[in-house]
Amino acid sequence: MGEQRNTLLGVGVRSGLEAEYQARAGVVYVRDPDDEERAAVRVSMARWSRFLASVKADQFVPQQEGDEVTIAIGDLSHTGVVQRLSFVTTSRHAWEIFVKAVKSSEFDHLGAQ
Repeated sequence: MGEQRNTLLGVGVRSGLEAEYQARAGVVYVRDPDDEERAAVRVSMARWSRFLASVKADQFVPQQEGDEVTIAIGDLSHTGVVQRLSFVTTSRHAWEIFVKAVKSSEFDHLGAQ
């Protein structure tokens, strides 16, 4: 996975991790686009803001096993008809790139529109 950046209206992508703000629902959807079997995790704006702050402060520690990193951030998995996962699984490399992007405020614009 080479380092990529694609920032569109409400979307942040950084080498495998994607976050998209849905204004109508007021939530952020987070996923690893390389994992086609898993749907996006729904995160409230309050939880997203706390998550970004904890990553920036080096206080968020994901579960890691080998090269697999599990990020438990979803707080809207039991709303609506469709049950959603509350975690995103990605690679250690994608997580490290995501952390660098968060610390440089690459995802701060989500929800600010």
